[in-house]
Amino acid sequence: MMALHPHHHAVSRGSQSMWSEYTNVNQQVPWGTYINDLEQEASLVLNQEPYVALLDCMAVIRVSGEEAGTFLQGQVTCDVVKLGDQEAVLGAHCNAKGRAQATFICAKQGDDYLLVLPADQVESTVQALSKFAMFSKAEVTADTSLLVCAGSIDSTVASAFTLPELGTLGLVPGSAAGEFVSAVQGKGLPLVGDNAWVLGQITSGVVHITANQSEQWIPQEINYDLVNGVNFTKGCYKGQEIVARIHYRGQTKIRVFPMEITGSEQVKIGDKIVCDGSNGTILAVAKVSDRTLRVLSTLKTELSESENLQLEQIDGCEIRVLPLPYAIT
Repeated sequence: MMALHPHHHAVSRGSQSMWSEYTNVNQQVPWGTYINDLEQEASLVLNQEPYVALLDCMAVIRVSGEEAGTFLQGQVTCDVVKLGDQEAVLGAHCNAKGRAQATFICAKQGDDYLLVLPADQVESTVQALSKFAMFSKAEVTADTSLLVCAGSIDSTVASAFTLPELGTLGLVPGSAAGEFVSAVQGKGLPLVGDNAWVLGQITSGVVHITANQSEQWIPQEINYDLVNGVNFTKGCYKGQEIVARIHYRGQTKIRVFPMEITGSEQVKIGDKIVCDGSNGTILAVAKVSDRTLRVLSTLKTELSESENLQLEQIDGCEIRVLPLPYAIT
């Protein structure tokens, strides 16, 4: 077994509400949080059994003001104007070169827009969007009062948003978190942590870009055009010219693929997978069981059926590419 001992998850993110304040959350570095047993939680996800994930790895940005919608529409890859109540959509905020500074799940709450994204991306994304919000009647802030959950969410105890690509996401005010946990437990639903949810995202082929991979990938290279994360008819947004040109020329040579790695636990985001003089970059990692991991990695499309994939820094692992739930086009 791994020589890392689980410990009570007591990470603080300033004034950000954390699930660990309301229930016993454990952490095993580097896999993130789990509630009871990391491997049992992974098997729940792989067997597609119901669960509720408490996500300290995700946080919320709120875009408010009378021009919030038109401001955001001119900044991001997805169409936010068409969002209805309890709907959500994947999207990206790109730099001028069309590379994703951040990816997010966007939902509408009243007149405000909520961007749910990896917690380590909140500060830089608030800064990046705020540079342009000053020219609109829009304000971009970190909403530290909200906690993120996912899975079998009851909309009577959380604001629930569903999207076909990754299921249901819930937002719970910190003030109601204890009541929410009790309600889930009262229904007999298992609680799981970040690792299990990330495993589900890997299986679904959905990338959530973390800080160390910011501004590295165009949306197509992380499959966002295949999961409804890019709208090619909505008009201008930052980076749009490059994203559109690649789309219409059909030039996406790199895609993201889920993979299973057996024989190592020393794998982290940013590590390389090598094959035939080319390499891919791991963008998500989750633990399945002792010495079995699942990852999302970029890879040249022609290498996706190769049996010669290896980790750059570790010999002797077995890596196999898993099927995606959608077609690579």
